[in-house]
Amino acid sequence: MSVEPSEATSEVWTRWQGHVINGTFPLGRCLGSSDHSGVFLTRSAAFSSSELAIKLVPTNRALAEELLPRWKRAGGLAHPNLLPLLQWGGCQLEGLPYLYALMEYADQTLAQLLQQRALAADEAREMLPSILEALAYLHGQDLVQGQLKPANILVVGDQLKLSSDTVRRLGEGTLSTHTPTAYDPPEGRQGSTSPASDIWALGVTLFEALARRLPPAPGESGEAIALPADFSPALRDVVPRCLSPDPHARPGVTELEALVRGASVESVVVATPEPAALASPEPSAPEPAMPEATGEFTFTAAPPASALTQDVPEAAQPAPPMEKSPNSRGLLGVIVGPLVVVALIWAGVRLFSGHRSPAPPPPPPPLQAPLAPAATQAGTPVSGGSATQAARSEGATSAAALHEVIPDVPSGARRTIRGHIKIWVRVIVNPDGSVFAAVPDRAGPSRYFQRLALEAAKKWTFAPADTPSQRLWQVRFDFSRDGTTGRAVALH
Repeated sequence: MSVEPSEATSEVWTRWQGHVINGTFPLGRCLGSSDHSGVFLTRSAAFSSSELAIKLVPTNRALAEELLPRWKRAGGLAHPNLLPLLQWGGCQLEGLPYLYALMEYADQTLAQLLQQRALAADEAREMLPSILEALAYLHGQDLVQGQLKPANILVVGDQLKLSSDTVRRLGEGTLSTHTPTAYDPPEGRQGSTSPASDIWALGVTLFEALARRLPPAPGESGEAIALPADFSPALRDVVPRCLSPDPHARPGVTELEALVRGASVESVVVATPEPAALASPEPSAPEPAMPEATGEFTFTAAPPASALTQDVPEAAQPAPPMEKSPNSRGLLGVIVGPLVVVALIWAGVRLFSGHRSPAPPPPPPPLQAPLAPAATQAGTPVSGGSATQAARSEGATSAAALHEVIPDVPSGARRTIRGHIKIWVRVIVNPDGSVFAAVPDRAGPSRYFQRLALEAAKKWTFAPADTPSQRLWQVRFDFSRDGTTGRAVALH
């Protein structure tokens, strides 16, 4: 979304919360801001998605003449790994002129994840195919992404995407509001724009993702960047080439794709993330390749062409009131709250499981959303009679369920744990005791481990449930380096 959190400017932007753009888009919670733009949660009756994001940019005539044509061009792009612009135009807030761009709501960005931890080498390597496919699509049309960085690498639903509001033609300079950063290549400071600019930004992003810091600025001697001694061997040859001071020495997208395939000769499992999950390591053991996404997830459909080419919104019914909540997933807590009404539970689960639009036509393989790869196995089934054996290998389990599953955590992921990671999952039980649905019961410190917990909880089995009070349980998982424990608590 081309915006990063900024405490210094957040108060300036949050004052617009509650305003309505052109009588159509209510401004909900401020999702992030910078010195030149802010992004808000919004919704509209004209679009099927219940959650959208709208970006606001203070403007003048010169900036509008520069930015609106770029957004119109970007709005005509259609690729599964690009965040589409749904609508754009001008507006006023208390008499001040702004530009707005409407887009899909992103569950998480790489920048948000890096605030908590660095990526493992497998994670960084596995997010590359989706990024490279998007760049290949853009470069093939003489376009560049323009600001490739962690804040612009997003997960929407089940799909990894790059923001498209920064896309521009080859040779076009950066916006007048853009201050050069480490993601801009050395030649970019002279106004040069080429596919090699995106490759430089990708190299900076990979370095930052693995080291949680920006690479040192290139020296005047023009020598290649020196990597830390503990830098990932899998990408040790890729990142320095991307960060070559000479743009002609940087690899192209096709060469990078070949390098990535060569770096993963052991065949890493390709899987897509759960919504709101961003990145996690795969098991170190070789796994069979999966060139196509499995049917476990439904991919977000590309918007219709008619919705991508509008400069000014058509008349629409007034949007419903925006619910202000500090947690964008707070609706789930309302759906399956402490007041257990069977009809409400089933309606909530339908909302939880049907939050995505229809799937688009299959994109060219491989289609990957690898910032949050799924574990090779969702969990290790444990029957009631073998719970003791599982407890010795993975940790203790509770005696509340007839059949329990403890998440199978890859060794690489387990090594990243410091202390304990606690995940709470609320499960809805069918009358026969099987789990009908599982949802997060509260926000946890890791969406990756939350995903493992959800997949495992779905496979638990309880005693037959005759009353609503017997159909709601909380499964509590505790992840540590030594193992994982799980126990169920009835919610009356």
